[in-house]
Amino acid sequence: MKRRTIAQGAILLAVCSIVAKLLGGAYRIALTYVLGAEGIGYYQLVFPFFALLLAIISNAIPLTLSRQISAEIAHDRLGAVGSIIRKSVLYAVFAGAVGVIFTVLLSRVMANAQSQAGVYICYVAIAPAIIFVTLAGVFKGWFLGHGNTAPSGVSQIVEVFVKFGLGLLFAFLLMKRGLMQAVAGALVAVSVSEFVSLLTVFIWYTVSAKDERKLPALETEYKFFSTFLPITASGFIFPLIAFIDSIMVVNLLIHGGATDAVSQYGILTGPVASVINMPIVLAMSISVAIVPAVASAMVGYDVVSIKQKTATTLKMCLMIAMPFFLGGAIMSRQVVGLLYPSLGQANKELTAYLLSLTAINILLLSLLEALDAILQGLGRLRPVLINIAVGGALKILIELIFVPRWGIAVSGISSIVFYMTAFTLNGVYYNKLVGKNTKLFKSISKIMLAGAIMSVAMLPSVFIHSNIWSLVYAVCAGAVAYIGTLLLTRAVDENEMQMLPLGNKLTRVLTKVKYYKSL
Repeated sequence: MKRRTIAQGAILLAVCSIVAKLLGGAYRIALTYVLGAEGIGYYQLVFPFFALLLAIISNAIPLTLSRQISAEIAHDRLGAVGSIIRKSVLYAVFAGAVGVIFTVLLSRVMANAQSQAGVYICYVAIAPAIIFVTLAGVFKGWFLGHGNTAPSGVSQIVEVFVKFGLGLLFAFLLMKRGLMQAVAGALVAVSVSEFVSLLTVFIWYTVSAKDERKLPALETEYKFFSTFLPITASGFIFPLIAFIDSIMVVNLLIHGGATDAVSQYGILTGPVASVINMPIVLAMSISVAIVPAVASAMVGYDVVSIKQKTATTLKMCLMIAMPFFLGGAIMSRQVVGLLYPSLGQANKELTAYLLSLTAINILLLSLLEALDAILQGLGRLRPVLINIAVGGALKILIELIFVPRWGIAVSGISSIVFYMTAFTLNGVYYNKLVGKNTKLFKSISKIMLAGAIMSVAMLPSVFIHSNIWSLVYAVCAGAVAYIGTLLLTRAVDENEMQMLPLGNKLTRVLTKVKYYKSL
């Protein structure tokens, strides 16, 4: 099998992730049209528990196996890979089956804990997806260990396409039986889509591993859990906090007297979260190709290189996230009116308000995830987990005290406090570890200036009554102002440009037009 470079694989996976996220965002918009605010609230109530179980039993499988398999390949022990896969499949079947049974048995307990007894059927509908996701992770890990990211990326897109088509179909057909049945139908589509995704990677694996399976079997030490547990721990905090939120927020809203608690929760975690999360993938797609180089620099204790790569990673995330943050904050009413026309007027106003309030999370979460990845590349996993846990605990405390008094907006504000706290603590720790990065602060000032000028350029759009034309003006005027300011201030230098995916080609183009001096 032809092995790709880290950068090529990262770019391919990032592109597929972007496509999948965009399709997923479009699906949430269409599903909101079919289910409404209350229905999307029921839909969203199920996912934090589902995500938490996957974080415990399966999310770390691909990376864990990729490391062990790549190590065996490096030592020319291809015959040992088959043994690793067989043992991993047994684990996946056992853990996945336990997850399915656990979800079904706890379905009524979870529904009652969320004060929505009828939601139990939704937990049952999504339960089979657990074993499919877990098994698919084994075969994705095999491909990643061989340096092939295509199956992981393609399976994401296949999964979203199937979910898109079947989810809308099932929800529409079952709506006449009741809203909860329609939501359950959409969640059945999730299970089916994960099965199709599993089938895709399994067939691909069967064809690709044909020659490898003929090799004489070699026994090897199965180091799965020694790697699996630390990776699982690193991805556990965010799903845990979301799970606590899914139980707590609706109950707190009801305690505060809200009669539409599920709808409010659904708006914040559905339409608002979908708009916020899509740009974050774009920001992370740039840094994903740079972060692995940080670990290499750490091996040689090259502090200068670490600072340079960190500055470039954070700068690119900030540069991409900034216009989306400003767009969400300034154009929230137009964005909601265009994307969610089926929502009632009151729900549109709430969605626009929450989007404008929490749009800053596009910046904060992009930067937080990038800095987390950098610190993990430096081998500092434990401080990252502690800092995220501190931010999460603060979020929960704020919600417990203020949600009953001031409503769902507090949950949005608490998420801002969460990300800002975790990012600040990680930033302080990073500075102690490698020293202050003055170059980064200079770059941030240029991006902030570009953002301020972009904001001024976009402001006239709020006086245009048509949502479409208002957005067209804002995008055109904002883009010209933002990109123009970045170019004028030379926010990205030649060395930083070369560190990016396709950076050498971009640098040559800019050199030809005499933006950069000849290298």
